[in-house]
Amino acid sequence: MADKKGKDRSYFAVKRGRRKRNLMIIIPIVVAVAIMVSIMAYTSGPPLPSNKMLLHIHPILTVTSNGISVPVPANIGIGQTGNSENPFLYGDHSLDQYGMQGMSPLHTHDAKGTIHVESNTVRDYTLGEFLDIWGLDVNGKTVHVTLNGNPVSDFRNLILNDGEKINLELKS
Repeated sequence: MADKKGKDRSYFAVKRGRRKRNLMIIIPIVVAVAIMVSIMAYTSGPPLPSNKMLLHIHPILTVTSNGISVPVPANIGIGQTGNSENPFLYGDHSLDQYGMQGMSPLHTHDAKGTIHVESNTVRDYTLGEFLDIWGLDVNGKTVHVTLNGNPVSDFRNLILNDGEKINLELKS
């Protein structure tokens, strides 16, 4: 049935027009609600740690105490508390959120002095942070540090970089 302007005014045509009009209102509302829920879910709660390694470098550390070589132990920063021989090999867990699963972002695998910096976040790590994780007590000792043979005045804030050679000398 057509009106004077030639438009179909049948029962089914009117229903189709209403459905179309309703969909044009409902679809944008549903999309807006979905976007808002997605934004709220993304921004609420703490960020989940990533197990994707974004930083991977290897500075080398040698330590002497009163002229005697001190090996940098294996497994610093791995596990929860170190091992039975030295339970302090993981003394500080404050950087755990940046590490790969089960280890600090600053750790050792062997006793060769290689510090493995394996992090899910690109950021600067310092010698002081590594010493805290290791649990090496330097309080009351004279500390001299060289980086690639050059003296360093503020050893705790020395930023670790790939391939650098750090010499830590302790004197009682």
